[in-house]
Amino acid sequence: MWKEKHPPFRTSEDCLYMNIYVPAPVDKADRLPVMVFIHGGNFVFGTSSRYDGSALAAYGEVVVVTLQYRLGILGFFRWVLLGKKKNS
Repeated sequence: MWKEKHPPFRTSEDCLYMNIYVPAPVDKADRLPVMVFIHGGNFVFGTSSRYDGSALAAYGEVVVVTLQYRLGILGFFRWVLLGKKKNS
């Protein structure tokens, strides 16, 4: 599931993605378990594109979902000065 080669990190404001890997063939009547993987990175860096769930979905008979979410200034911006109170 982990791709060993580390591609260069690119940033983009178009960063909300959900990848869904489903084993084939699958019958609509099948009730497959779902595994959701949310990458780490301390809310600063990371990407779901480094994780390929196709093999796990195929051999594990499970639906695999990977999420990409906003990071850093695009999602978890924290500025120290915003938390300070002014003296009145």
